[in-house]
Amino acid sequence: MQDMQESKKIIVTGAARRIGAALVSALAQDGWQVVLHYHQRRKEAEALCKSLSDKGYAIEAVSADLGLPDAPQALIEAASRTGPVTALINNASLFSYDCAASVSAEQIARHMAVNLTAPALLTRAVYEQLPAGRTGCVINMLDAKLFGINPDYFSYTLSKAAAQSLTQISAQAYAPKLRVNAIAPGIVLPSGGQSQAEFEKSHKRNLLGQGATIPEIVATMRLLLSASSMTGEVVILDGGAHLRPPARDVAFLEA
Repeated sequence: MQDMQESKKIIVTGAARRIGAALVSALAQDGWQVVLHYHQRRKEAEALCKSLSDKGYAIEAVSADLGLPDAPQALIEAASRTGPVTALINNASLFSYDCAASVSAEQIARHMAVNLTAPALLTRAVYEQLPAGRTGCVINMLDAKLFGINPDYFSYTLSKAAAQSLTQISAQAYAPKLRVNAIAPGIVLPSGGQSQAEFEKSHKRNLLGQGATIPEIVATMRLLLSASSMTGEVVILDGGAHLRPPARDVAFLEA
């Protein structure tokens, strides 16, 4: 298969801040032409684009609400105007709390739209616009909690479990033209209203006494983009937490 480093245009969804911004910065430094997708965080997206373009990197920002059914196709069309998109990182995610007692059709539909339907349609669109003889790569950002399940964030967890299956069936359906893999990080940054102290404690509640770091996620991204024989795989980065899973989400565990 073609070395992915010969194909330089990549979309990263939900990339205005946090992990997405780190991926964008690393990709720009690696020589990729980066399309930074964002929804509501226009200021952060534009600031990151300016910072990278001022350094001579090729980057553009495109806004889209991935909760809308037509948004994925529109995003691909906008991104591919200056050449085909050969890689995609489905990083955008809706992460809203509910539980078994409060789960609703609305919550499930909202999470599925962003966390499953959009990645599925974006993947298909990347596949369809690849020129003959070109290959591509997709990386789905999952969650390590899928491998040490608990019922907190009920709808979110359902949608990420579906996205795990999407990774496998897309790898089957779009081979050999498109490789599809995933990264499943554990806790990386504070979330769910955690304080810094709570985050630091939860970051150490696993077999290795440490959680995933952004540099490790970046390194894994680089591996998946370059490993031409890898498809349908999920790389778990959680310090071994999935081998000793907690009963609840780490945001709710006592010290």
